[in-house]
Amino acid sequence: MGSIEQKILHDVIAICVGLKNLRMRHNKKGFSLLELLTVLVLLGIVAGVSAPAIGRMLDGLDFRQQVGEVMAALRKIRLEAVVAGRPIEVRVEDSRFILMRGNGEEEQGMLALDQDSELVLDTESIIFTAESTVTPGVLALTQGNRSRTISMDPLSALPVIL
Repeated sequence: MGSIEQKILHDVIAICVGLKNLRMRHNKKGFSLLELLTVLVLLGIVAGVSAPAIGRMLDGLDFRQQVGEVMAALRKIRLEAVVAGRPIEVRVEDSRFILMRGNGEEEQGMLALDQDSELVLDTESIIFTAESTVTPGVLALTQGNRSRTISMDPLSALPVIL
């Protein structure tokens, strides 16, 4: 190789090494605007798809809480009948419990159901006895398209979800 060719080769190598060093000095430390916008669009799509599912899940949790409140109220009435040593008659009117404690007075039981929920008893009333038994009865709790049926076990006097 001649001296001119060596000089050209030396210059090309120097240019390549210089560009490499230049790239190393100006190394990217962050995200480009396009990358950030892409992530934001993807997050928006995921949020838009998942929002209705989260809403349905929260509605389902609210309904399950109401079923739990009905079950707890029935267990409490059973316990009150046993402790008091006298029967308690339970009726359902306007999705609320009406209690007759044996003294002839009606008492409205505490039950916090949503306005769009409906509680129905299949018989006129159920009676919890002091001996921890109950007359048979089935309650139906509905809210929109959700529904649960609660049966009273005559021997244990406990509510059972069917």
